[in-house]
Amino acid sequence: MQTTQKDSISNENYIIELFKTILPYKWSIIFITLLTTSLTFLYLYFIPSTYQSSSIIKVKTDHNSAQTRDLVRDSLNSASTIGIKQEMLGLQTFKTNREALKEVDFSVQYFQKHKYKMLELYKDSPIHIELTKEVNLHNIHPETVLTPKGEGFTITTKENKVSDLYAFNTEVETPYFTGIVSIEQQFTEPVYLKFNGNARNIYQSIIRSRLSVSQIDLNANLIKISFQDTVPARANSYIDALVNIYLSQNLQKKDDTNSKVLNFLDTQLQTIKGKLEKSENELESYKTLNSVEPTVKSKDSFEKLSAIDLDLSELTLKEKLAKNLVSFVRNNRNLDAIGPTLLEFNDQATIKFIDRLEELQQEEDELKLEFTDQYPKLISLKKRIRKIKTKIMLNIKNLKSTLVAKRESLEKQKSKYERILKELPKKEKKLVHFQRDYEVNSKMYTYLLQKKSENELIKVASVSNYEIIDKAYTPLSPIKPKRFIALIIATIIGFFLALLISLLRALFVDKIAAHKDIKVMTKLPVYGVIPIYKDHLFSTSKLKEAYHKLATNLQFSKKENVGSIILLSSQKQGEGKTTTTVNLAGVFQNSEYKTIVIDLNMREPALHGHFGIEQQYSGMSTYLSQRDNIGNIIFSTNYNNLDIISAGPVPPNPYELVLSNRLPELFEILKKKYDYIFIDTGPYDTAEETLYLMQFTTMNLIVLREKVSKKSTLVELDKIIYEKNLKNMGLVLKSIIKEKKEDKHELLMASSMSNDPSVQRQVPSQLR
Repeated sequence: MQTTQKDSISNENYIIELFKTILPYKWSIIFITLLTTSLTFLYLYFIPSTYQSSSIIKVKTDHNSAQTRDLVRDSLNSASTIGIKQEMLGLQTFKTNREALKEVDFSVQYFQKHKYKMLELYKDSPIHIELTKEVNLHNIHPETVLTPKGEGFTITTKENKVSDLYAFNTEVETPYFTGIVSIEQQFTEPVYLKFNGNARNIYQSIIRSRLSVSQIDLNANLIKISFQDTVPARANSYIDALVNIYLSQNLQKKDDTNSKVLNFLDTQLQTIKGKLEKSENELESYKTLNSVEPTVKSKDSFEKLSAIDLDLSELTLKEKLAKNLVSFVRNNRNLDAIGPTLLEFNDQATIKFIDRLEELQQEEDELKLEFTDQYPKLISLKKRIRKIKTKIMLNIKNLKSTLVAKRESLEKQKSKYERILKELPKKEKKLVHFQRDYEVNSKMYTYLLQKKSENELIKVASVSNYEIIDKAYTPLSPIKPKRFIALIIATIIGFFLALLISLLRALFVDKIAAHKDIKVMTKLPVYGVIPIYKDHLFSTSKLKEAYHKLATNLQFSKKENVGSIILLSSQKQGEGKTTTTVNLAGVFQNSEYKTIVIDLNMREPALHGHFGIEQQYSGMSTYLSQRDNIGNIIFSTNYNNLDIISAGPVPPNPYELVLSNRLPELFEILKKKYDYIFIDTGPYDTAEETLYLMQFTTMNLIVLREKVSKKSTLVELDKIIYEKNLKNMGLVLKSIIKEKKEDKHELLMASSMSNDPSVQRQVPSQLR
């Protein structure tokens, strides 16, 4: 049963030390972990599940369809097809969602209690409230309760417990709302109401945070629209309503554009028709009154002049379109929408620049997901994008300049032919003028009729720019809360919280509370556990049995034919080492072993008091200082087999006395005469000589006391044993017992008799 520090610290690491520290608190750790998990489960029970409904739409683009473009349409509409990001933003605007809120009503929500938690009623609500007046947000209460009562109902809140009786299916005015409460089915349980205000309030507080729009892939024109709600059916309804309304708005926008174009064409046709009729009448009238035939030269000039007028009309439209392109490039990020218009000008170079710009912008969007604007590659990419946009702007401006140059050139040619016509005879010149007006108006009228016919066909065949790929669908499993994951996380957090609390308890509650605390803190053997009772009397059979067990364990360390020296000490005063010494000596003397107790606690001697004798004039201090011999310091007691050597007068230098060479000589003499020599010493924490004495002993017992000794004592003791290379170390624990006392049987003495005047001074026994 011997141990050393080397044994006590071998194969240990920090994890084992941590385990040893928290092991005494295992039940509290289990309790806190289970409590945290249970509270989380209870919290999750009252949290409603949130589901996500999603729909996917495809944005159609006519990037390469030049036949769908029209100079007249483009010149009248400065805005082109918006980009994907703008589409996504449009779906999240209040304007679009306001229309969807007309289809799906969020103004009033209905709840009922079921198994202690609130369940929202959607289509299963027994009542429906049609508000006839907007609810005042200041009058909205977090818990408004509608309770059926007879043929009507009452409205109550936490603040107002009394309410009037209102009737169903008629308009009522309550302090909280004004409207008609229709009864859908008979009910007896109260219905809890939640008012969300007008459309703007609903959008701000509910829709905006639950609605998300994202592009599935940067390389695909697919948009995913998602909405989160605690009612899956309502989430589906809202997504479907939002998508259908957005598609309808797009068709309406196209229809408005077509109508705008057709109105413009009708206006122009009316104007040209009047001019055509007028020029036709003037030409017929002039031919009737004058028999004039144009010459070949005048006919040629007339035909060329008519062609120039048509070209000028077309160039005017193209100039307006080019001007719109400049404005679009300056004010928009995504320029792919102007590709079809550029095909009208056959500007392939600019189209290639736009394609390259789109690639760079996609790369920029991808980088922005991971890096900030200070990322070097992103900075370089932005410079390249600006450079390409500058080139595109320059090309379009050059295109506009080219159109202006062509128009000016045609105007010069027009002036040339007009001068030729001015040189004609008066009658012929006038005839050519009438013919020219008629020819120009006729061709322009024919052109406008053609455009009107084309746009009427476009209007009839108009389809939305969007296609529904996947209708609204809600998975069966909710997106939040993730109950299983939350419980696992709560269990882990609870476990680590319990560990932290246990470590704090171990840090701040440093008292040894039970035998198990010693087992987890050190490998030093515990030779005995001594019970302690409130009256401190050696009074029970269990106490006697405990000392006998301790004595039995100590007998295993005894060497044959040589007395065993057993030293008892503690970390500080008050832990019971002297009492343990006295009772151990009593057990051995009762077993007829020659026993002697030595008081080497020369700083605060107390052993003599337990034997009812006064402080002696001779003892260890006088012997070690060579003022007495062995025969003068050994005193007999009232017990046949038990002698005592008291501490003697308190010396000024106990440590130096212990170092005397007379001490080993004394031990050798006593080992030959006595079977057991018990040494009562001072606390090793303050009495340095105690550690020195341990090298002469057969066994060193450190006495610990529950609720008094500190756990840190064991750690410090292990360090001391290791540093001093001490051997034959063991522990004795004084444990507090709550049991009732049994019959009293003294082991030695019930209490000190040092203050009893009848006690006689002891006479030293002669060494036999």
